[in-house]
Amino acid sequence: MPNRLRRMAATTRVRARDVDRAAVRDALDSAFADGQLTDAEHRIRVEAAGTARTLADLDGLVRDLQVPNDLRESASTPPPPRSTRWAVALAAAVVLACGVVAVTSSRANDRPVAGAAGPQAELTTAAGFGRMIDEIAHHLGDSQVDRLTVHPAYATFSRPVPGRPGSEQSYRYEVEDGRARISDDGTPSPRTEGVPVDLAELRPNVSRLIGLLYGADRTLGVGDPTDTYLIAERGDDGPAVSIYLRNEDTGAQGFLIVGFDGSVRGVYRTDR
Repeated sequence: MPNRLRRMAATTRVRARDVDRAAVRDALDSAFADGQLTDAEHRIRVEAAGTARTLADLDGLVRDLQVPNDLRESASTPPPPRSTRWAVALAAAVVLACGVVAVTSSRANDRPVAGAAGPQAELTTAAGFGRMIDEIAHHLGDSQVDRLTVHPAYATFSRPVPGRPGSEQSYRYEVEDGRARISDDGTPSPRTEGVPVDLAELRPNVSRLIGLLYGADRTLGVGDPTDTYLIAERGDDGPAVSIYLRNEDTGAQGFLIVGFDGSVRGVYRTDR
């Protein structure tokens, strides 16, 4: 028995990697979306996942969440301790549910990605939003934009024209049949005032942002929203994303302002 306990302690004390923390954050987003976690619980656990040092720390954040039966024993033989099986199974469930895939680096305009078609291509998921930021950087050389507007099926953004500080170019991003496409409108226009924001600063907190989006209908009091979109740009307090929800049938609407660091800066709803 002492040896078994020492083996278990050694396993759960293994240092967590960034990929482990990201998998748990995605699991928490999924649990929040299907009602297992409240907004406050989700926020606290996501913040804890970001600072977790060991696999045991991460396991404690997901141990009480539901996992599909067919994944509970997905760990290889010999089986690791029960807590590790839960973490491995839940991470696998998140991969299957969210369509997380590996993307090889390329500067090609159209890049097929296995499993990216269908609902997984929606830009208002953690996988879809994160892929969009990566694609912008790969295709255009960096991830700086003056303004980015994201809808579930497509996004538009503008950025300065190199060598022409008074001009900006508008682009459209969408995913069709698993391929990411970035197209421009062909004609630069006069640039609006403002300073570009770097989406790379937002990239580590995409899961946090999407988690807030999943709970925005309750936070803003907008049930069954018919219109949802996000706008990333520089505000008075620095780079931020505004999450807008509207129900055109009831007239309810509101928006959240979230900093690139994942902090909530403001909540605005029409019923208060």
